[in-house]
Amino acid sequence: MAVRLRAWIVVALAVGAVSTGLAQTHLGAIRGTVLDPTGAAVAEAALTVVHVPTGVGRKTTTSVDGAFVLTQLPPGNYRIDTARDGYKTHVSQTTLQVSQRLSLEIRLEIGAITEQVVVTADALIDRESVALTTVVDNAQIVQLPLDGRNFLELALLAPGTSPAAQGSAASVRGDFAMSVNGAREDANAFLLDGGYNVDPKLNTSSVRPPVDAIKEFRVLTNTYDASFGRHAGGQVNVTTMAGSNRFSGMAYEFFRTQALNATNAFAPSDQPAPDYRRSQFGLSIGGPVVRNQTFFFADYEGLRLDEGITQIANVPTAAERQGDFSASLLLPPTNPVTGQRFPGDVIPAPFVDPIGGAIANLYPLPNRAVPFENHVDSPTLRDRNDHVDVRVDHLIGAGSTLMARYSLGDRRLFEPFSGPGFAAVPGFGSDIERRAQNLVVGLTQVVSPSIVNDLRVVYNRVSAGVFHENLGNSLSTAVGLPELSDNPRDFGLSFITITGYSPLGDEFNNPQRSTTNTVQLLDSLTYVRGRHLLKFGADALFTRQEAFRDVQSRGFLTFSSQPNFTGNALADLLLGLPLVTGGARLDNPQRLRTESINLFVQDEIRLDDDLTLSAGLRYEVISPPVDVEDRANVFDPVSGTIVQVGTEGVPRSGYATDTNNVAPRVGLAWAPGGRGDTVIRGGYGIYYNQSALAPGEGLYFNPPYFDFNLYFPLPGLPLTLANPFPEQFPLPTPPSALAFDPALKTPWLEQWSVGVQRKFGGRRAIEIAYVGSRGHDLLTARDINQPEPSPVPVNRRPDPRFGDIVSLESTARSRYDALQVTAQQRMRDGLTLHAAYTLGKSTDDASDFFTSAGDPNFPQDSNNPGADHGRSSFDVRHRFTASFAYVLPFGAGQRWASEGWAARVLGDWTIAGIFTAESGAPFTVALLPEIDNSNTGRAALGFGANDRPSLSGNAALRDPSAAAWFDTDAFTFPAFGSFGNAGRNILDGPGYQNLNLAVLKLASLSEGVNVQLRLEAFNVLNRVNLGLPDVFLGSPTFGRILTAGPARRLQLGLKLIY
Repeated sequence: MAVRLRAWIVVALAVGAVSTGLAQTHLGAIRGTVLDPTGAAVAEAALTVVHVPTGVGRKTTTSVDGAFVLTQLPPGNYRIDTARDGYKTHVSQTTLQVSQRLSLEIRLEIGAITEQVVVTADALIDRESVALTTVVDNAQIVQLPLDGRNFLELALLAPGTSPAAQGSAASVRGDFAMSVNGAREDANAFLLDGGYNVDPKLNTSSVRPPVDAIKEFRVLTNTYDASFGRHAGGQVNVTTMAGSNRFSGMAYEFFRTQALNATNAFAPSDQPAPDYRRSQFGLSIGGPVVRNQTFFFADYEGLRLDEGITQIANVPTAAERQGDFSASLLLPPTNPVTGQRFPGDVIPAPFVDPIGGAIANLYPLPNRAVPFENHVDSPTLRDRNDHVDVRVDHLIGAGSTLMARYSLGDRRLFEPFSGPGFAAVPGFGSDIERRAQNLVVGLTQVVSPSIVNDLRVVYNRVSAGVFHENLGNSLSTAVGLPELSDNPRDFGLSFITITGYSPLGDEFNNPQRSTTNTVQLLDSLTYVRGRHLLKFGADALFTRQEAFRDVQSRGFLTFSSQPNFTGNALADLLLGLPLVTGGARLDNPQRLRTESINLFVQDEIRLDDDLTLSAGLRYEVISPPVDVEDRANVFDPVSGTIVQVGTEGVPRSGYATDTNNVAPRVGLAWAPGGRGDTVIRGGYGIYYNQSALAPGEGLYFNPPYFDFNLYFPLPGLPLTLANPFPEQFPLPTPPSALAFDPALKTPWLEQWSVGVQRKFGGRRAIEIAYVGSRGHDLLTARDINQPEPSPVPVNRRPDPRFGDIVSLESTARSRYDALQVTAQQRMRDGLTLHAAYTLGKSTDDASDFFTSAGDPNFPQDSNNPGADHGRSSFDVRHRFTASFAYVLPFGAGQRWASEGWAARVLGDWTIAGIFTAESGAPFTVALLPEIDNSNTGRAALGFGANDRPSLSGNAALRDPSAAAWFDTDAFTFPAFGSFGNAGRNILDGPGYQNLNLAVLKLASLSEGVNVQLRLEAFNVLNRVNLGLPDVFLGSPTFGRILTAGPARRLQLGLKLIY
């Protein structure tokens, strides 16, 4: 609170009595000064600003000091006519980008008003903005080669951005997620036509229009003003295409096939190439309904993808599944009764449990002779995706406009594998359904030349479900295991872990479905007064979610190679001796409700012609999610009991609303000499983050609505496979519980930056900036019922009435510092270029609430979570990106082959590309999740037991390879009953380099009708970009890498443009 209070004092001193603000918007403003030939201000000059595509105009006059401002303008091409008696009419042609504050200087020439002077104003640098932003315009969006044609991938061209950690919750299934300047992946806002376009489940984007439906977007990465909020990371502000006075459109198809692709480095050469067929097609059309008044735009895009997903696994041999371990590569089993090896290392047939044998026979047989990688398969992923947008714009009066846009995205996806840590053999995939809708209605009303109001009403709906492949098909019953649930939607196969082999069973978080409805009301008003550009507004968001999530409804069984029984996990299975089992009996339908209210004020003050002060204040109140009927319980740390929410002093959400969310922002932009070729900018601000809705679902994971229990063998009383989840256990089985810290706070970040931007000539610019952020009160979790490590056989928890008690707390912190360099060139000699380099470091206590492939984001020692402070799982020390488009110098108007057939054949060729190079992200080395070496118990979050090994020396290798990425001998098992000393995220994963290229040829079919041919190559150099290694000590493939990114892929495209 002290930091926030000091920051507010700074802003209060800077702003004085000025009150300002604005809603987050895609609309921009044009601000400038009109001067005569001597540089003196020209008062009462008449300006007419016309949006060229639609002919919609706005008028104003200059003040006594020659200044003018026009606000709430849609992005696009503009013509600005400036007239004053005694001077020639000045005509400026310029482009206003999304949410841009465009600064112009107009110099009039002496002459008759009937004469015209036409100039093109190209604002390469923004001389008044204090924010760090990157604009991706339509030319880049449609020209650059995008693998998957997801325009959001271009956001990663901005400095300070980095891809999400591998396997993170928001980045699976082809979804887009990123980290911005040290903020978590759930801290980004996605705005579409000024409206909220966020799926609140994990704070990812809701709808994603096709590439050709996007006009442009801006990525705000640091020190943006008080008009933007609700999320503390990046703000991705997108505007869609709108109709104009000219009918136009296109039809297209992009096609790929396996015959055009290179082979993945891990695809076996002796196996058939995996299936691959991809077709992406669509069309768009726009134009006038009534010229200069009403316009429309509509588009459709479809995707059909069949892709074989290669997965390498280790499976039991035919002999092993019969109990014959005489030729096994794993340790031979010992008889749990005698402690001696079985004769000939063969388990006698009468000893084999029929259920265990049936489970072992679910494995496919080995199909390759590679140690610990004896099975490979490439089952087909199927993706069906359809998207529609319809937009109407209508001119109401003198510059006032009404717009409405509706977007619908519908997806059906089958994944043959459910992800890292789950079954690596076919038969246990996931069916995913997702339908997203987004409706925006906006009214921009010109009250007067100095007052403009913008009202937006947004409706957003996301319905998504993930269902296990064996939905309704009780494989558990087929092999002899019981079903925990009597609901047919939960039927399938229990999740079965067998150390040394691929897991079996359906993903234990499924089935799940949620339908989330969000309504947003936001209104902003801009007021121009003298040198002040004042903006104020309010933003209200109402969210309703209906869901179910049947976590652990089929239960799990764990068989370990620890010396508890035979020392061989498969042998334990065959003998019917699980180490631990567990599952949940549940009745917890979810009906969450939450709201947030945001108020904000902002002022941009031109202290001088070359100095602009930006200052603002934002206030956010985010009500925690509650169940509509309070049908939920939480663990109350005060009473030490499970309590119904809304009773006994426990708030309905489990914690109180944080009402202390005051977010001041301040910054300066200085253009020395007023020439506009150099800008020095800096700023500071506080930014609050509305956490994803998923952690709020914790309300529903306490008894009796969610009764999760662990079962373990007792001396002389082992668990049996016929009854692995006994309702009557000899000892009480303490349930797990979930708690919210009663003082849970809204996460917030401090952001600051200072930098200089310099223009060279009229078309080139470079910017160098230092960027920093500090995260406070970040959401994290720990087990508040974890005992201290101990080798005693029964290590009792502090409260023996419960198992793990996962507490959600706002105690994590983060730190980020970076040097960022950006260079750009607007079209010059046929070349357009954007390059960015980031040298940064990000550290935190946890990089997300959920796990990623290389980071559990859950402490080993819950009694000392600060010991887990280390590099963020998305920390990329070096990152360089470059995008370019080069028009070859042939054809009409070019240097060579400018006439005749040569011009037609050689003209209108463009080469475009994206190059990315980055150092590796870190990962955490851990013990196998089923190994509770510290004897402190398992937790519901993280990897499972969450224990780490001990480290001796330096585990990094001088020359790492896929076969040995790090020195596995440097890691050892700690003594039983103790934690390992290996830290979190101490090793680097493989780096990444990729070059995508596109060759485009435009040809004219007739006047106004063109065809574009495209050849695109993704990973054109066919570089092997390795995945993360196996991080689990105790696994047969510990330290080895078994996955890589896609090999080179070629795509053919055809566009008909009219």
